[in-house]
Amino acid sequence: MMQTARGWAAPRWDQIVPSWPFIVGLAMFGRLLVEKRALLNDPDTYLHIAAGRWILAHWALPVHDPFSHTMPGAVWISSEWLAQAAFAAVYDATGWSGVVLLSITVIAIAIGLMMRFLLRQLPPLPALIATIAAAALLLPHMLVRPHVLALPLLVVWTGSIIGARDAGRPPPFLVLPIMAVWTNVHGSFLVGIALAAYAVCEAVWQPRPGRTRTAEALSWGAFALAALLAALVTPNGLAGLIQPIRLVRMPALQSIFVEWMSPNFQQSPALDMWMLGLVFVGFSTGVRLPLPRLALVVGLVHMTLQHARHGDVLAIVAPLALALPLASALRDLTAAQPPSRLLAWTTRLDRPASVPAVVVTAVIALIAALPTALYPIVRTDDAVTPGAALAAAQRLGLTGPVYNSEAFGGYLIFRGVPSFIDGRVEMYGNDVIAKDYAAEEGSEAALHELLQQHPVTWALLLPNIGAAAVFARLPDWKKVYADDRAVVFARTEPSAGQERPRSP
Repeated sequence: MMQTARGWAAPRWDQIVPSWPFIVGLAMFGRLLVEKRALLNDPDTYLHIAAGRWILAHWALPVHDPFSHTMPGAVWISSEWLAQAAFAAVYDATGWSGVVLLSITVIAIAIGLMMRFLLRQLPPLPALIATIAAAALLLPHMLVRPHVLALPLLVVWTGSIIGARDAGRPPPFLVLPIMAVWTNVHGSFLVGIALAAYAVCEAVWQPRPGRTRTAEALSWGAFALAALLAALVTPNGLAGLIQPIRLVRMPALQSIFVEWMSPNFQQSPALDMWMLGLVFVGFSTGVRLPLPRLALVVGLVHMTLQHARHGDVLAIVAPLALALPLASALRDLTAAQPPSRLLAWTTRLDRPASVPAVVVTAVIALIAALPTALYPIVRTDDAVTPGAALAAAQRLGLTGPVYNSEAFGGYLIFRGVPSFIDGRVEMYGNDVIAKDYAAEEGSEAALHELLQQHPVTWALLLPNIGAAAVFARLPDWKKVYADDRAVVFARTEPSAGQERPRSP
């Protein structure tokens, strides 16, 4: 509000209209609220909350596996412990609605921050288009998992490094605390370290005016080294730095889990449009990239075509890396054209938001979130929640070790039932993951070997997988429950002449 001689006057209309970063952030907030349950469609959400509860209960990190009956005493490095503790604390205080709203808010903040960084170089309209494209590519992977809490960190880290390089400024040492937090939130902190190393190469290739290549190498090299040291500020120490590298090198991970496979363009329309958009922008604007920047963008595209989950990195890093060269190309392209009314209109919102506008944005977001807060999300049965099947197993008195589909491992742990296998692939290792996948696909030999090594008394499985068909054929197993989500088998007395599998 403005103060006048007669007192306080109502704010002008343009003071209460949010700026573009708040508008796009609010739009992303609303878009995710429309399909809020989709954010829970991942079995690892249960696992992360259970791990966070363990951490908060013990005020320590689990050094050895506390959740499965197949890997007792196995070394487990909980590298995402800070995100897990945050999810657990919010869940225990507010339930599923709280963790969903937390995730949606963080994602919206990341999108708003990205728009703000892009507006430093680009006019509002192309910045808006780039931000919308980034949001579309991110959308399929927006789940209640630690990586969403790392998105604002990735945006600020990338925007600060690229911004410093584009503006000819020294390395942004002030953002180093971000890396110290990031390394305890999600393994994507390795992307941040890689970007710091990239900045060293770009600085040596194209030093700032008045600086030698040696001086740039020392300056940016010190920043990259400091980023690496900041990544060690974690209870896991060097093991936390190495674990994400071990994870991405697992062959089974890249042949079993969809997010680690090459993308299917029929199921990834946003990525398809991204590829076409890059070609269109390159040919229509005549944008020219310095060799290091071109190598960065090509590398991001290559990573995404190798592993679909790297689309998140492409969505955020590529627009920020392309902003300055694209802005120069657009200026040359539009220099002789008359001003556009659309561009003039979008420019009106290219300004820092006033306090009233921030308040308006917050009020709109609170109103939009109110139904979710007042009518809590209740989960009984869904793709990763076999609630009715587990309840039936408990009514039937089924106890002892269970053989479960990997998709149900997180839910079992969340309910206090030791799992056979779950989403901690780095702990189980490549051989176990590959063998379990073969068993779930219907390999009787692989299933028999697993049950020989780890005798079980009941099974909780997805209904349409090969393992369910194998269990149905086994003479000493009986189906005792089935619904659209899950099927339960119980061990019976072995037939004459047969023995139960024994541990070697």
